[in-house]
Amino acid sequence: MRDFTTEELEKLSVDGYKIWQELKHNQTLNRDELNKLKDEKFVKMVRHAYNNVPMYRAKYDRHGVDIDQIKGVKDIAKLPIIEKDDLIDNFPHNSLAEGYSLDNVQTAITGGSSGKVVRVAYSDDTMIERVVTAYRIYHMMMDGYPEHYRQTYVYTGVYPFASLPEGRFPLTHIWTLDSVEDSREKLVASKPHMLTLYPSKLKDILTGLNQDDIEAIRTNLKCINVKSEMSLQQERDQWSEIFGVPVLDEYGSEELAGTVAAQCRHGGYHIWEDINIVEVVDEHDQVIEDDELGELIATNLYNWAMPIIRYRQGDMIQLKPEDEPCACGRIFRQIGDFKGRSNSKFKTREGKEYSPGYLLDVGYTRLMKYGEHLASWQLIQDTLDNVYFDCIPTSKMTDQIKGDIASEINSLLHNNFDVTVRFVDDIKITPRGKRNQIISNL
Repeated sequence: MRDFTTEELEKLSVDGYKIWQELKHNQTLNRDELNKLKDEKFVKMVRHAYNNVPMYRAKYDRHGVDIDQIKGVKDIAKLPIIEKDDLIDNFPHNSLAEGYSLDNVQTAITGGSSGKVVRVAYSDDTMIERVVTAYRIYHMMMDGYPEHYRQTYVYTGVYPFASLPEGRFPLTHIWTLDSVEDSREKLVASKPHMLTLYPSKLKDILTGLNQDDIEAIRTNLKCINVKSEMSLQQERDQWSEIFGVPVLDEYGSEELAGTVAAQCRHGGYHIWEDINIVEVVDEHDQVIEDDELGELIATNLYNWAMPIIRYRQGDMIQLKPEDEPCACGRIFRQIGDFKGRSNSKFKTREGKEYSPGYLLDVGYTRLMKYGEHLASWQLIQDTLDNVYFDCIPTSKMTDQIKGDIASEINSLLHNNFDVTVRFVDDIKITPRGKRNQIISNL
């Protein structure tokens, strides 16, 4: 995603405050009020999609959907499920709403669990709301988010801005591909109030920290937010003991404009029901009872440029009963269990390890750089000496690009492996239809 312009930052400051007041208020709604809000937003989004997005009109007509009979969330199962292939095949001309084009949206790339790459578009207004929804998460996790609080985040790309105007809500960025020593230096120097990163990157950084470093990091630290990878509650509890602050998990999705759910300081894993509708279905796509593990189907309620309605996310979750309370007082439903992808780590002959988070970013940064040349990728360690980068080439792939990719990956893996780029027709998937992008055959 590109950087915000000065004008967009000013707009974020003005419009963002209004959105913040609304999102803050939504946390105080009772169940009836929340359901009414969801019904209104859902019906408005469905009708917008049908009237303005060719992909939805064609799919709904093909399935015999009477759009006038969609009166609320209770009717959601009357709509067909959208697959990753639907988004891939229809982007951008048939998946963007009327009035939007690649000239007036921001786009993001995400790895699809089906083995293909999904591109998603957001309007400027959606980007503003996305930022504010993130601030709401930070406010929940830290029990307050004053404008002087600094967040240090370790991620594949740089956030669209370094702060709001006048230096409010400052951000420090650390590249996921930075060395442990570089990451340690930047983290210690930044003294953040919130640290956001992959669980595997936190493990990496911990190997380079001494007690003085930890004490320096703890100076202002209120919370650590881990995301984008699976982590166990037991692991988060151990990290919490080390840093003396809560370590909380966030479940995000580019397709759903950012965040689906996150943990509060009481451990409740809350779904942001005012911006996303979550369903859980069985192998026959039938909605299942609470407390049963099933596949997540989600609907976003604020991306008007590229609506996402009943989208098969590809992860498995279990919902707690709607009326199960949380000590934080929020009415939003909670996830009871969650099972995402589990990726492998690589090991060198000398015993050095590369974490899943680092390896994911090795692949994703190639995808961002060569998005026109490859459609998907997978990193495979076959032996202690050999690594394969399997990718589905597009018609624009060349021998020069193939060689460049191999050379860059070899450099990022510090010349510890013989890296070979292989062109494949498809990427291997698990029996559940998910793709593990990092595989070790050791």
